[in-house]
Amino acid sequence: MKKLVVCLLCCSFVFSCKEPDDLANSIEGKWNVTQVIGGFSQPINYDFGDITWFFNLDNKTVTIENNVDVFNTYFIPSFSKNQGGVYNFEIITENNIDYFRVGDRKGIISFNEQGLMINYGIESDDFAYIFKR
Repeated sequence: MKKLVVCLLCCSFVFSCKEPDDLANSIEGKWNVTQVIGGFSQPINYDFGDITWFFNLDNKTVTIENNVDVFNTYFIPSFSKNQGGVYNFEIITENNIDYFRVGDRKGIISFNEQGLMINYGIESDDFAYIFKR
């Protein structure tokens, strides 16, 4: 399993070499979460529309709409496990790698022919999100 993950990361890195403007134009808009991988569990697959992320680059916000998971509404939404809400983000580049950062969480952005991946460190038991339009 770890070899597959490493292979996916390497392939996604090769395909992610884009200019910053291309990255902004590519990520803008609505994306459907189709799979969450990592942690200590098996990959979780989702249908289109179950969980959507809308990236607004003008406002630098991402709006998550989660139609499948129930969260306790007594607390302010936190950017974890696809909890619905509106979150401020920034896209930063370090060592030629593009990152999507919300608060202190930073994930590698990569594109391939199948869609978008934001990897928060699946090799260290965190999660990666796979998106399709």
